[in-house]
Amino acid sequence: MFTPATLIAIQAIGSNKQLITGKGIDWGSGTGSLAISASRINSVERIIGLDISAHCVEVARQNALINGVEDEVEFILSDSYTPLAEADKRTLDVLRGQINFVLANPPASEGDDGFEYRRLILEGARSYLVPGGVVFLNISYQYGQQRVKRLTQQVSGFDYGGLLASTDWVPFDLRRIDLLHCLENYAEEESRGGLRYVFASPEVKHVFINARTALANFQRSGISPLTRWQTHLFKYCDI
Repeated sequence: MFTPATLIAIQAIGSNKQLITGKGIDWGSGTGSLAISASRINSVERIIGLDISAHCVEVARQNALINGVEDEVEFILSDSYTPLAEADKRTLDVLRGQINFVLANPPASEGDDGFEYRRLILEGARSYLVPGGVVFLNISYQYGQQRVKRLTQQVSGFDYGGLLASTDWVPFDLRRIDLLHCLENYAEEESRGGLRYVFASPEVKHVFINARTALANFQRSGISPLTRWQTHLFKYCDI
């Protein structure tokens, strides 16, 4: 079953086919849903999926076979952009400067603002993208527009291209242990003086709350705050 974040990434791919062409990388490919979706676009030649989980890589390979796209998609075991096997390192290395697009639906990182994987994705993508190449990057609403746009200041060589796809307001479902853990980390980051996070109040329309308030409200009422699952566009300008 797809998560809301995966579904919005698939929607972004389907609604923006004109941006996806040639060769691609699916960073953190999981069970392969984004790579397989993109491989169905006629202008796509080849996609390499990268994931740190051997189980996910095996499942993704099976899913590619089931969907009949095993000739277009290859999944390899990799720690970010560093494959674990020497043969796979050579496979990825020859694609430096040849990649037209990168797809990424990363998890929140730990012990920081939750945004570190997004910075790593863009930093690593610079070695592979052609000038004018694009990154489809999932960043949900609660991170705030200031964090999104600041990425181009933190990682040189990219222009922010705007929103590709978004859900309506939906619960940041804190019955999921992983999302509750994220919210707790967000609240800690705010307490350290980091940028605030932005949720919509589930109880009062048009009222926005930060992570600490969202967590306190959930602990009091058991009601999850609201967010939007979103995919954003970054364009590589090769500065």
